[in-house]
Parts: sequence; structure tokens; C-alpha cells
Amino acid sequence: MKTEAIGRYLVDYENPDAGIGHSLGHVNNAVKVCLRNQLQFAYSDKQLIKSTQSSFKWRLRQWTRRIVGRKAHETHGIGDAICRMFAFSESAASREAVEALIRKKQVRVVELPAPDIVIPSNNQDDDQAYAAIDAVIRQHPQDGMVFVLPPKRTGDFEYGSTRDWFKRCYRAGQVLGIADKGSATDKASLQVALHIRRGDLLPGRQFADLAHRMLPDRWYLQVLEALAQASGRHLQVVVLSEGVNGSYRSELGADFSWVQALRHLDCDVVEKIDQDFIESFHAMVRADVLIGSKSGMTHLAGLMGDGIKLVPRMWHSYRGTRQVIELEDSIAGDELAAVLAPLLAVPAA
Repeated sequence: MKTEAIGRYLVDYENPDAGIGHSLGHVNNAVKVCLRNQLQFAYSDKQLIKSTQSSFKWRLRQWTRRIVGRKAHETHGIGDAICRMFAFSESAASREAVEALIRKKQVRVVELPAPDIVIPSNNQDDDQAYAAIDAVIRQHPQDGMVFVLPPKRTGDFEYGSTRDWFKRCYRAGQVLGIADKGSATDKASLQVALHIRRGDLLPGRQFADLAHRMLPDRWYLQVLEALAQASGRHLQVVVLSEGVNGSYRSELGADFSWVQALRHLDCDVVEKIDQDFIESFHAMVRADVLIGSKSGMTHLAGLMGDGIKLVPRMWHSYRGTRQVIELEDSIAGDELAAVLAPLLAVPAA
């Protein structure tokens, strides 16, 4: 365990058993407070450990829910993947070391109010959202302070001011060999990652009542057709999604083959369904073009990547994301192709 000096720290114990978008929204709360107030983020990997099918505690909770007549939850199966992928511990103080200072009464603990986050947050003003927190911290300017964020608050999904911090952590994971090692690609082709949200939104699954967050297959097909028209290049498309027993499903829960659906385009198609979380995330980050979903995974991968992002408009903005085009649920393929053409133009040799 690292030893920390007597300084000024921020601690956060909120850890929803959720996907990457929901989870990092809470980390983003903490990072913003630290950057705004020159605090050290006291981080622990415990803050981001998620359940898996093999987790005893998770299985016990679901068994208990069934016993009392409640529906069992599904798991994202992420485990410690977010911790390994971002290496936050390399850019933060040790929470365990700060907790040791607290036990020794060498620091004073101050509880903070929740940030004023309103969803949709597209027009969020951070000065307003964090005003109450900033005011409390300014009242305690001395060293030897540990500020604690409250549980059960709303996460922050606006990354305009924190993107560089998160990207440094992502690169640190690569340097440490615990993140993306890359893979060989055909540079003559356009590498396209097609991230389609299905999984627990499908009929009969845990969050089927939120099925409106799924875009129909037709939407993705129109975007791919516009991309092919605008680029004039061979496409290498990897379809990333959660389905049923390793097979892709349409928004209606029916069998669907992207290889067949795209046979009229000049492309190669690989479906990677229910695959490793980290590998899927890296494929999205590496892509020349990411076509995304109404999903935190799309949002975060788009934030980390340097390629073009074609993403649906959501309940938060894509501030901090480069080369992003936000699309409505209804799109005009020819209009999109015209917008894409100059972005995809290959420079003269």
C-alpha cells in the first residue's frame, strides 16, 4: 500500500453494479471536483469492481431476490475490466492509504453535498452543477482534509473538461500492458466498428421496458450504406453486440445476419457477439469509423478514440469527443453521405 502525505483528498464510495457509462459517470464526478479544487483523488479499484456470473455475492443476491418473489437481475459480467483498462491507480492517490490516515485521526473528514446534475445534461454548466460542492471545499482551505462525495447521487456524463485526464489513464493502461495491444489491420480498407446495443434490452430481458433505447437494424444499415457511398473504399466491419447465446438479435429479438444484410456492399463482415468486454472496447477505440448506440460504452470509446464517430443523439452531449457527428433516430442517407465525404477524403500521395 502506498503511503500518502498529509494533503487534501477526495474519497468516493459510490459503486453501482452497472455498465461502463453509469460507473464512469461517478468517477467523472470525483475527477471534476478534484480538478476544480486542486484535490487529490483517493482512488481504490474496489470503487469499480463489478459482478460476474461466477461472483458468489452476486449469485447470493439473486437467490435472495427470487426467495422473496422478486425478479433476479442480470450481470454485465465486467468484473475488474474497467480497472485494468484505465489504470486509474497510476494517476491517483491510494484510497487505502488515505483511509489509514483517517483511522489515525491525522486528517479531518468533511461530507460533501451532491452535485446538481440534471438529466438530460446536454446544456450542463459545471460552475452551476458543482457550486455547492465548491463552496464547502473553499470553507476548508487547510491541509489534512478528506472530502467525501455522497452515495446514491447522479453521475456526470459530460466529459469536456475531464477528457484529457481519462485519456491519460487509458494510455497508462496501454503502457503497463494491461490494456490495448492493438492488432494488425488492412490499411487499404476502412476499419468500421458497429456497436449495437441489444443484450438486456431485448424482449424478456431485465430492461426490456427500456427497449426504446435500441435503434433498429435499419438505422445502422442506412449509416453503413452512406459510409460506403461517401468513402468509396472497401469496408472491414466488425459488429459488436450482446445477443442470445453468442448469436446476434434484431431489436425485435429475431435472428439477423449482418453478413447477409451487407452482401450488397463492398465489405467484409465479422460478428463478435457476447465477446470479451475489453477487446470489444478497444476495437471501438481503434476503428477508423465508430458507428455507435445510445450507450455509455459507445460514449466512452468515442471519447478515447481518434477516428470518426457516427452516433445517435443522447440525453447528454459528446463534449470532448473529436470528429463526432450526432445523428437523429431518423436519418437521410444521401445527406449523411454528403457530410461524410470530405471527412473521408484520402489525401493525395
